Formats: sequence, structure tokens, C-alpha cells
Amino acid sequence: MKVAFVIPPSTLKERYGDLMEAGAVYPSMGIGFIAAVAEQDGHSVVVIDAEAEQIGYQEIQERLEQFEPDVIGFQTFCANLDRCRKVAQNAKNSDSSVKIVFGGVQATLFPEQQLTDDLVDFVVIGEGETAFSRLLDALQNNHDISTVPGIVYRNKDNLIVYTSKPPLIKNLDDLPFPALHLFPMDKYHSSAQLRGNNTLHLFTSRGCPYNCSYCSGDLVFGKTFRFRSAKKVVEDIQYMIDRFGVDGVQFYDETFTVNRVRIFELCDAMIESGLDIPWACFTRVDLVDEEILLKMRDAGCYQIFFGVETGVERLLKLIRKGTTLDQARTAFKLCRKLGIETLASFMLTLPTETVEDTEVSIRFGLELDPDYVYWLTFVPYPGNDLADLAKETGTIIKTDPSTYNVFNEIVYLPEGRTEAEIRRTIARAYRRFYLRPKYVFRQIRKLMRLPPSKAMTLIRGGFRTLFKKEV
Repeated sequence: MKVAFVIPPSTLKERYGDLMEAGAVYPSMGIGFIAAVAEQDGHSVVVIDAEAEQIGYQEIQERLEQFEPDVIGFQTFCANLDRCRKVAQNAKNSDSSVKIVFGGVQATLFPEQQLTDDLVDFVVIGEGETAFSRLLDALQNNHDISTVPGIVYRNKDNLIVYTSKPPLIKNLDDLPFPALHLFPMDKYHSSAQLRGNNTLHLFTSRGCPYNCSYCSGDLVFGKTFRFRSAKKVVEDIQYMIDRFGVDGVQFYDETFTVNRVRIFELCDAMIESGLDIPWACFTRVDLVDEEILLKMRDAGCYQIFFGVETGVERLLKLIRKGTTLDQARTAFKLCRKLGIETLASFMLTLPTETVEDTEVSIRFGLELDPDYVYWLTFVPYPGNDLADLAKETGTIIKTDPSTYNVFNEIVYLPEGRTEAEIRRTIARAYRRFYLRPKYVFRQIRKLMRLPPSKAMTLIRGGFRTLFKKEV
């Protein structure tokens, strides 16, 4: 069969706001894995990444008409759902026989909402590789769709059918490397603070055992932590170097250091292989200590992104983060001692958060003194526990979900707060952090480690953010 995957149009401004130049544009590894399995099964596959190529709906449709797909797949989020539907509607208007398949977080959370009209033929829930592969086989060979696990669809009687629960892939080594050769690889770039002229991201694990109330990721990948073997990860990185000229890696695992033994095995394998490539990762403040950080540093780790979220113990408990302020202090102190850069992300304006709470979080960010900090506002994404509490304790002021992924968009106001006050508070927080003399002098040397283009991008983005006129 002929299969197309489409990433709908979007701009860096729409995603990152004032930091549009500093934000990353990466190929979708989710689509990459599913496309690789489809190719492995013998199907003809194309990927149209309209976001990376900065093309519009008309050019997408022209390419689809030229390819004449039997099936078009979309990875849906709340922020891109309407755009996916517009691409799908254009395709259906041109060829009513084409099958439209929605997957991803939004489709998994609300499958029936995707089936309220005749636009979407099938919804894949959870992990997509096995379900999508079996769905294509059933369509190609006219088999009963109800036998395909992980599918939601309307039958001939117009009744919504849920097939059996989709199985999780137990051994991630069984998956082929994502089909990046189908993507416009010259159009992607990493965040400006990451080293390397050609840094790409890589998933080495799936699943998260934690229970943060603002996250719905476990509905797709489950709470069972699964990972690719150290040998396979090293092979993946070497392939990225050889095929795409990668000179830096960002491990995109939700929580990279969940399995301590695995991290030591991976770091040892990277050292023994002689890869000698700089890398960054995401993890939690309670999952690092001096021993593991030292091993990671020796294997090439130079930067860690920590989701600190708040400096208020009460709010940490509210969001079920499972960490403490002292654990954050220890993690950042150890990284500084070992020369590993840190990026702290704070989620301000949580439900029930007061003006005083926000000030405490900002002061805590100053105390931690990371290399970079993000002051983000809470977004009540549909489908998680915190979204329901937000409705009870404040006001959701933006109803258009396409704005929910914008870096500096304010979507929710806790009770007693105003949009103008929050914008002023965040603007001042950035200036309080980034305009400290000791910080400026410290960062000048670190900027020298970045490619000149990235250093200038950070500087431009910084000036735009720090000196933006207050509301």
C-alpha cells in the first residue's frame, strides 16, 4: 500500500513566541518509528513535514495528489488537531477513498471525538507501531478490522468499536531505527543552547513510572519503563553520525536516569565505543547523585534539563511530582561541581498558586542558579487530573487549543490573578535571573563553546525576551 504521514503547517513564532529563533525543530520520532515499520512491511511510504519545510495546505495537497496514498496518518496533539483535520479534509475532498488514521496523544485521550463525522476512518490508541502495521495488513488483505488490537472505528452499523487493548512492545530493540531518510533532514535544528552544529534527538526508552498530575504521557507509552539496549543505542548514534553527520545528541527520553544500572551500562558502552559525542538529557532531581553524574559526564553528558516546576512544597505535592526542594538543591549543586550545565524549567501559575507562591518559585530559581531557566505558565491540557482542578480554582481564558503549545502564551489564570500581572511577573523574573552580573560573566565563556550561529541566536532571543515592553 501507499502510505503518507503528514505533519501539518505551523511556524516557530506560533510554537515559541519571542524565543522562536532559539527553539528546536526536530523530526517526529513517533512517525519515524511507525514509518520504518511500514517500510519494513513492504509498503511505499512518504513523510510530508509541513512544519519543517514551512509549506502550506495547498502544497501539501499537491504532494498528496502526486503520491496518491491509500492511507494518510497523523500524529495528533491538542494544539495541532484542527490543522490535521484540515489536511485530512482536503485529502478526502480530492479522493474520498483514502483512509484517514489519527494517532498520538489527543487521539488516544479522546478517540470518539475524532469519529463524530466521516472524516477520520480509524483511530490508533497507545503505541502505534504494531497497531498501525496490523491495520495496514488488514486493509490490504480485506481482513476484519475488529481483530486488530488498539483500533477505534465506526462499523457498518455506525457504532463505535473498540478493539482489544493494544499490547506494549516489550523489547524496543525489535524496532527498526526511525525512517529519518524520509524526512527533510536539512530543515531541522536543535535548541540554541545545545552544542553541535547538527544535533539531533534520540529516544532510547519508553514509559514513565511516575504519577505527575499534569502529564498524560503514560496513556500512550504506559508506566512500564522499557529501553533499548546499550549496544543498540550506540549503533543508533553511530548510524546518525555516519548517515546524517550528527555532531551532538539530545536524549529525548522523558526520564533518562530511571534505571540506574542501565545508565551505567550505556555510558560504559559509549565510552568503550569511542563515540566521543556531546549529549544532553532530561531527568528528575531525585534520580541523580554524584556517582551517576560523574559517569554521565565521562561519557559525554554536558547538560541536563530538570523539570523543577515550583519552589513551593505545597504545590509540589499538589502536582504529585514526588520530589523535594532539597533534592533539587542537591542535584544542581552536584552538576555545578562536576561541570555539567543545567536547565531548570518552572511551571508558574499552577492551580491555587498565589502571587506570593510565584515569587517563592522565582526566588528558588535564583537560588538554584542553573545555566538556563524557563519560566513557563501552567497549561490545562485536556485529559490530565490537574486540568479538572484548574477549572475549579481559576479561569481558562484561551479556548483555542492551537495556542496551547505557544511558549509564552497564558492560557489559565489562578483565582485572583490577571494576565497583565502574570506577564509582568514573568518578564521581571527573566531579567532578575539573566541580567545578574555574575551570571553574565559566567555565561560569556560558555557561549564560546557553542557554534557562532547558535551563540548569536541565544543573544538575540535573550534581548528580545529580556527587554520586551511590559504590558
